[in-house]
Amino acid sequence: KRSKKINMGKYISSYYVLKSISSFKWSILLILFTLGGCKSIDVKGKPDLLPYMLKPVALLSTKSPRNLESVWPELMDKMEQKLKKMPVLGRITGIKELNKKLEVNPKLRSEYKTYMSTLTLTGISDKEIALRLEDEFESPHFLLLDFLSFPCTKECPSDEQWVIRLKLIEANTGDIIYRARLAHQLDEDEQDTESYHALAEKLISDVMAEFQAGFIVPWHRWRYEHMKKVSEINSRSEMGI
Repeated sequence: KRSKKINMGKYISSYYVLKSISSFKWSILLILFTLGGCKSIDVKGKPDLLPYMLKPVALLSTKSPRNLESVWPELMDKMEQKLKKMPVLGRITGIKELNKKLEVNPKLRSEYKTYMSTLTLTGISDKEIALRLEDEFESPHFLLLDFLSFPCTKECPSDEQWVIRLKLIEANTGDIIYRARLAHQLDEDEQDTESYHALAEKLISDVMAEFQAGFIVPWHRWRYEHMKKVSEINSRSEMGI
């Protein structure tokens, strides 16, 4: 009987310890949710990005959201410069370079508008048009920045929210290699002009940081690279690790 009482006491003690740990975990999650309630980032990518590294990339962008028109070219230029510093990417074809190609080719410009409209409205990359754009832009991959501003009325700190989508697309297949989606509900004090512009730059940088961090080479692929002949081995820096 004494042994049963001791065992029962241990079970009760263990129960309360587990309950305390569970309560502590829920408290931490609640704090994190509260602190991050106005901004969320959702990321999804292929499990192995090695085949897509060091390939040329064309930067595509939607039109500027309202109230960001004056700083949009600067924001896109900064984004382009950050892309060029990423060791995992190949040559970057920026928006200015693309616009030059579109300005002198009305047919290409029309196809590009159709492609962007379909892509942003449906999320589908039109393969037929994408193949022509791939040839003209000399890039097998497209990186789309889709920055949208929406009204926000239900339980929001202000009347506006932003959704920023970043997608890396393989032109010849239409596959989404990598995607990140950031949603942010603006506070009222973030809506004055200076804060508004600074916030847009920061959130684009946040999405870019997620994009850069997303290029991870699985260990078995790295091991495979090491097993190749010395002349065929890719350096770690070229593989993004």
